[in-house]
Amino acid sequence: MEGRLGIISDTHGNLRAWQAALKIWGRVDMILHAGDVLYHGPKNPLPEEYGPRELAEAMNASPVPLFFAQGNCDAEEDARMLRWPLDARTVTVWWRDMLVLMRHGENFSAFRDLALRCGARLAVSGHTHVGSVVREEGTIFLNPGSASLPKGRDPASCAIADGEGISILTLEGTLLHREPWNL
Repeated sequence: MEGRLGIISDTHGNLRAWQAALKIWGRVDMILHAGDVLYHGPKNPLPEEYGPRELAEAMNASPVPLFFAQGNCDAEEDARMLRWPLDARTVTVWWRDMLVLMRHGENFSAFRDLALRCGARLAVSGHTHVGSVVREEGTIFLNPGSASLPKGRDPASCAIADGEGISILTLEGTLLHREPWNL
């Protein structure tokens, strides 16, 4: 299995976080963003380097496809700023012979049921701002954590999927977790 998939969530308008993730990923086939893209949200503090317009411009310049799941902080105005669609609650992607599903994650129980029913190999969500990888039956559930407003003990993070498995990394490039496709 060749190629790499960049995975991120909860950028909340932080251009610096996006730029750091791009450096960590290097060359990727596509990027999955699990929502809460441009707006910081009424319950969150302003992220460092808050620049939703600049972040939208940087994302619009992506040379690889970006797939967005609409998050609870994403509005129609945000969608109009982006060249890539930001109106899907559930994103379905076929990558390297694997079904990948993505939702923001407000109702994780329903997403879990859908992913298991569909036989998704990878199910990506965000929303909690806490990175995690959980394997259930044949599905790996990934939350890459928040790229700009992390909660819990881990710092800001993103993830990479490649032929070997999934890695969650800090935005400085430190490995937090590595999960192989097969155990």
